[in-house]
Amino acid sequence: MKNFIKKKLNENLVFELIDNMVDEEYPQSFNIEEFKTLRSFNKRIQYCQEHLKRISSGSSRIVYMVDNEKVLKLAKNNKGLAQNEIEIEYGGYYDISDIVAKIFDYDENNLWVEMELARKVTKPIFKMVTGYSFEDYSKAIYNYGIDSGNGRGSKYDIDKNIVEDMWENEFTYGIFSFIGDYGLPTGDFLRLSSYGLVKRDGKDTIVMIDYGLNNDVYQSYYS
Repeated sequence: MKNFIKKKLNENLVFELIDNMVDEEYPQSFNIEEFKTLRSFNKRIQYCQEHLKRISSGSSRIVYMVDNEKVLKLAKNNKGLAQNEIEIEYGGYYDISDIVAKIFDYDENNLWVEMELARKVTKPIFKMVTGYSFEDYSKAIYNYGIDSGNGRGSKYDIDKNIVEDMWENEFTYGIFSFIGDYGLPTGDFLRLSSYGLVKRDGKDTIVMIDYGLNNDVYQSYYS
């Protein structure tokens, strides 16, 4: 009974933390079909600025909220086009569909990607959902990157029992496999902002929302 009560309290805390982070004023005027007819980057970004809420912007892409289910990632340079291309490709792979945000639609020239909206993840939420602290998770990911030939440097000290348990965990096993099977650099995996919280089969699930960096993109634009 105590465990049941504790579980329910944790679930309620997650929901409360999430609700406090979500802006419920979603845009109503955005029309994806009209957006698709726009032929230039400037017109697309102008349309997004007029109709969507800008969530974030990096060196390669701008992210806008479309509605309470989707965001739009708009490329702003060649780096953004390359990262969109990778996410479009990887988003269609069944073997990683449980650990990455879904792709709903995209531009055939990789100018934009319509992706599943994920809520912000904090370290307490990450631990509550996965069972691991983000610090331990990051150490394990970093070390595995070195072991798999996708990273370099000195390995972190971490309890081997924790790492062994991660190999039995569906989420962390999926992340290890993603890195190893696709030969990915671990940089994005070590940033909390690369993850988001979604509902899958009615259950809170951590997924990667920024997974457009593979070795080719890294060597072409970041090395």
